[in-house]
Amino acid sequence: MADFQQIQSLTKGPNSQNGDNGSLPQNSATVLQEVNRYLIEKAVAERAKNVGLPYIDIEKFPINPDVLRLVAVEDAEKSLSVPFFKIGKKVRLAVYEPGRESFLSVLKRLQNDGYECELSLASDIGIRNALKLYTSGQLQVAQPVHNVVSLQDERLFEKELQNLIELKNKILKLPSEEALNELHVGAIRAGASDIHYQPEEKSCIVRFRIDGILHVVFELPNDIYHNFVNQLKYKSQMKLNVDNIPQDGRFYFMVNERRIDVRVSSLPTGFGESFVCRILDSGKTFKDFTMLGFMGQTMEHLKKAADLSYGMVLCTGPTGSGKTTTLYALLQGYNTPEKKIITLEDPVEYHIAGITQSQINEKRGYTFESGLRSILRQDPDVIMIGEIRDLATAQSAMQAALTGHVVLATLHTNTAVETIPRLLTIGVPAFMMAPALHTIVAQRLLRRVCPDCAEKRPLSAQEKKIFEETIAALSARGLQMAVPMPDTVPDGKGCENCNKTGYRGQMVLAEIFMVNDEVRSAILEGASATRLNELAQKQAMITMREDGILKALQGLTTLSEVYRVVSA
Repeated sequence: MADFQQIQSLTKGPNSQNGDNGSLPQNSATVLQEVNRYLIEKAVAERAKNVGLPYIDIEKFPINPDVLRLVAVEDAEKSLSVPFFKIGKKVRLAVYEPGRESFLSVLKRLQNDGYECELSLASDIGIRNALKLYTSGQLQVAQPVHNVVSLQDERLFEKELQNLIELKNKILKLPSEEALNELHVGAIRAGASDIHYQPEEKSCIVRFRIDGILHVVFELPNDIYHNFVNQLKYKSQMKLNVDNIPQDGRFYFMVNERRIDVRVSSLPTGFGESFVCRILDSGKTFKDFTMLGFMGQTMEHLKKAADLSYGMVLCTGPTGSGKTTTLYALLQGYNTPEKKIITLEDPVEYHIAGITQSQINEKRGYTFESGLRSILRQDPDVIMIGEIRDLATAQSAMQAALTGHVVLATLHTNTAVETIPRLLTIGVPAFMMAPALHTIVAQRLLRRVCPDCAEKRPLSAQEKKIFEETIAALSARGLQMAVPMPDTVPDGKGCENCNKTGYRGQMVLAEIFMVNDEVRSAILEGASATRLNELAQKQAMITMREDGILKALQGLTTLSEVYRVVSA
């Protein structure tokens, strides 16, 4: 704790005068600004050492806007000090002249309020720049909260919030940090995978993505949303003073001692920054193939892929199609004490015991390409690559698959067959790709009919025709489907458990293209996409559309949901 007599005896800054009359140079920007700033900070660091205080370059320290409220802006400017960190009743303050009378008044007021104050010496320029946070719209009158939700708190939360409107009313009355916490817990309770903040001219629309569909939760006034923006950027370690370029960040909070990671992406728009927060529950238990929705032929192909000794398995589809979850399910099959498994992810979405998981950091030069070269020296048996983004990564992955490793990776393509032309387009040689590839999985996610509100209705003539044509097409390719034609199909009427949508939960919609010897020969011969599709038909590949129709035939989903996800 800082002592008044000790502080008053400290040496004052080189520009100071007695009392508060000393004015500090405000125009230090010159042609050699960076050099001058370095020399200034170096001098302050030396002075801090002489007077026995720690030094801080306060302008580079990410200050939580809620901490600023401990000292009024007028007092902060007059005393050339700024609070920059708080935990419990301990507060750290950056100060230029610890002996300045106005600062001693600030210090005494904080101590009278029960705070234990620790001082760090900072330059006048750094403090003046940090003080700009007061006028940047980031300051809010709020009580800081710890971003932890205990089981008891969560139960109270469930009891208090009857619907999302009440959630909005609750949020409007809370400081932004605590309000964000409540919103995140609400998203978890609703089963949301993403939170979308879409700023408009007069308000911000908040939406949850639940079972792949966006639902409007409520609208926030712009002033409340601005505070949300500041907290999101602070928590995810984005640059607070940058709003004209996209940024990415990440933070976590706790629910019942379970870590919930939040991946944050910002995008500048005409009405402010738009944010999307992906919720990643590290306590999630991974489902097996059956629970994910794989069945029949696709299930058999995946079981073969889970028993490889070398070769590449690619999982393709758009963002949010469950690719990573499928790869994690595959990894669980490989995860035995006899095998060394290493993953390269950006970011690590879920933590799995027994697996070495490494997170890419492109800002520091740790890319998929460089990471892959490094992990090959770690003697792995199985490698998972979060995403193949470029030629170098693709070639390194192929090389690993050719040298006795099982390689699992994701790629963005629309169908399984399109994966091969896509890899050729980015420059992967056919002679490398053909022997390396083993299995290509293309997938989407579609919603299940809610079991609590599903009601049977008669099968329409159009639905019967679609079912019959699909079964006939599969039979013509040698697939005999033991699925009887139903007289009725389920229809979700909407209830509280499914948020009035008629659907609850998701399952995979997949097609799997096996790269056999005939396909490898076609790749080496430079076969067209048409020829590859013919080979897929020859091996009786069930397409995503057919997979969805079969699931609708079994009453797991509806045809309208299938056609929402894939083309009719």
